[in-house]
Amino acid sequence: MSSESAPTLPGDWLWGNLKDFNRDNLSFIESAARAGDLVRIRFGPMGGIFVNHPDYVCQVLAARSKSFRKPAVVKRALNDILGENIFTSNGASWKRSRQALQPAFHRRHVDRYAQIMLDCAERELCGWQADSIVDLEAAMIRVTMNIIAKTMFDADLGDYADELTAVFTRLFHLAYKRMALYALVPNWLPTRDNREVKRLTAELRHLLRRYIAEWRAGRANDASLLNLVLAPAPKMSDEQLINEAITIIGAGYETTAYTLVFTWLAMMQNPAVMDRVYAEVDETIGSRAMTLEDLPAFDYTERVVKEALRLYPSAWGLSRSTLEPVEIAGVTLMRNSMVLVSPWTLGRDPRFFPDPLRFDPDRHLKENAASIPHYAYIPFGGGGRTCLGIRFALMEAVIIIALIAQRLRLEPEPGSASGPKSVAFTLRPNGPMRVKLSPRNGAANAYTKPASAGSRLCNTHNGMSPCPHFG
Repeated sequence: MSSESAPTLPGDWLWGNLKDFNRDNLSFIESAARAGDLVRIRFGPMGGIFVNHPDYVCQVLAARSKSFRKPAVVKRALNDILGENIFTSNGASWKRSRQALQPAFHRRHVDRYAQIMLDCAERELCGWQADSIVDLEAAMIRVTMNIIAKTMFDADLGDYADELTAVFTRLFHLAYKRMALYALVPNWLPTRDNREVKRLTAELRHLLRRYIAEWRAGRANDASLLNLVLAPAPKMSDEQLINEAITIIGAGYETTAYTLVFTWLAMMQNPAVMDRVYAEVDETIGSRAMTLEDLPAFDYTERVVKEALRLYPSAWGLSRSTLEPVEIAGVTLMRNSMVLVSPWTLGRDPRFFPDPLRFDPDRHLKENAASIPHYAYIPFGGGGRTCLGIRFALMEAVIIIALIAQRLRLEPEPGSASGPKSVAFTLRPNGPMRVKLSPRNGAANAYTKPASAGSRLCNTHNGMSPCPHFG
C-alpha cells in the first residue's frame, strides 16, 4: 500500500474526525475499520492513522515500539492528576516505573492476593439475599475497589469504598473531557472543571498519603502490594508512590469491575454458557469453601472471562504518537502523528474470529487460541506496555464469578442493559444492570466443610474472623 492509496476517513474541514469520534467512539472506530486496515484520520490539527490489522498493530506496540510514545495530549490531560507515572511517562521514566512495579505482579505474589480477593467478595455477598434485586454494576465496582485497596495498602475501606469510587469516576470523566477537547484548555486555568479536578485530586492524594504513612509506620502486613513495590525501589518518594498508586487503583478496580459486569451480561444472554459455569463450579467446589488449589480447575470459567474481554474489552482504544517518521505497509507517518488501535474492532473482525458476535468461550481452548493472531486479541494491550495485572485481573474475575455462581443464579430485570456503550476510557453497560438473585440448589449449605489448614481462603459470611494474613 502506498501513502497515496491509504484511504482517508471523511470529516469536518476544521475539526477533522474529532466531532464524530467524540459523538460516538464505538461507531467512529467501526466506520474506520470498515474503511481499511490503515486509514488516515485527523483530530483537529493532529493527523494520524487508524491501524486495524494484527501485523500492523504489532509494529506499533511491539516490533517498532521505540518509534512510538504515549501521545502528548494524554499527558497534558492527566499530568495534574497522575503526575509522572507508568501510564503517562515515556522512555527512561516509564522504564523505571515498570521495573519498580513489575515484581509485585509476579505469579508467586499474585497467588497470595487470592486470599484477599475471596475475603472481599465474601464481605460483599453478605448483603445479597435470595429473591432480592441487586445493582450488579455498583456491587462489582465496590468489591473490586475493596480488593485493590486491601491489596495495595492493606487498607479496609469500609463505607468509604463508594465515596472513593465516586472520586475516581468523576476524575476520569473530567480527564476525558479534557482529551475530548484535545487538552486545548490549560490545566492551570481556573475553570470550573479545573477547580474541581484540583479539589478532588487533593482529596485523593491526602487519603493515599495517609495510607502510605501508615505503611511506613509498619502497620501494613507483608502481603501488601506496596511492600513489594518498595522492596526493589526503597528510595521511591511518597509523591511518586502516590502517582503510581492512583493508576494502579484506578485501573485495578474499574476495568475488572466492568469485565465482571459484561461477563455476567454475556452469560445471562447465553444460558448454555451460564449452565456450564454452574456445572464447573459444582464439580470443583460443590458446597465447600474455595481454596487456592481449586483455581486451576476453573478452566471454562476463565475462558468465559477471556471471551467477554474479546467482545467487551475494558479499554476500547489505545493511542500512540510517533517519535520519528515511520513507515507501516507503505504508509508514511510523519513525526508526532497520532496512531489509534482498537481492541474492540480487532476482537470483532471475522477474519480472525469466525462468526465474531457469537459468544464462544471455546475459542480460547489452547488448540483453538493458537490460530488467533497474537495482536488480534489485545484486551490487555501488547508489547512492552502490556498490562502488568493480567493474571491478577483474570484470577480476581474467576474467583468472584465462581463465588457468586456457587450460591446464586442471576437473572436480568426488565429494562436492564443489553450491551455496551463507551464512556470516557472504558466500556459501560448501555443501561442499568439490575439483576434478580435466585437461590441455587445447595446454596444454603455453602461452606459447611472446612478447607485444609494453610490453604483456606477466608470465609466471613458465616461469622468467622478474617485470615491472620489480613492483620
